[in-house]
Amino acid sequence: MIDLYSYFSENLFQFFGVLFSIIYVVFSIKQNILCWPALIFGSIFNMLAYYQINLNLQLIMQFFFIGTGVIGWLNWNKIGKENMLKVNRIALNNHILWIFLGLLTTVVLTVALKNYNLSEFPFLDSLMFCFNIIPMYMIGKKILESWIYFIVIDIISGAFYLQTGEYFFCLLFFCYIGFAFKGYLSWKQELK
Repeated sequence: MIDLYSYFSENLFQFFGVLFSIIYVVFSIKQNILCWPALIFGSIFNMLAYYQINLNLQLIMQFFFIGTGVIGWLNWNKIGKENMLKVNRIALNNHILWIFLGLLTTVVLTVALKNYNLSEFPFLDSLMFCFNIIPMYMIGKKILESWIYFIVIDIISGAFYLQTGEYFFCLLFFCYIGFAFKGYLSWKQELK
């Protein structure tokens, strides 16, 4: 059994990254604009945590999340109800294209990480990178199906972090599964 105090003290960045990440997703489900500053703070802490555990693509992904936080904040901050971004859907052929591009990018990144020995887990690092960026982009555009992408990648990510002993991240991604179901149902209600 791990010593909880030692684990907590050695993983403070991970803890605060997880805390702000949970705040982000709770606010995003409620479509509260405060989700974006929470995402930015969570990404900064997560960046430091990923640096400590040497997951380079996850670290780089945090820069994308910070940018997404800024853009999302601007998109959601439109003046007046008539200009507010509404929940919408995209066509199946767009999803096929996103999935194809995500898988192709995963393969290319996996090969690069293997060739340059930049990750202990090149395939999963690449897969989690690609399939977290795609739905994060969609969330900024309020695309309903983004939550489905998150459910799938959260299951994979939670299992990965459980296996590697990164328990705060494991907890986060398993919590994300429930949040993603809630987000999907909540946003789907708005379409009606």
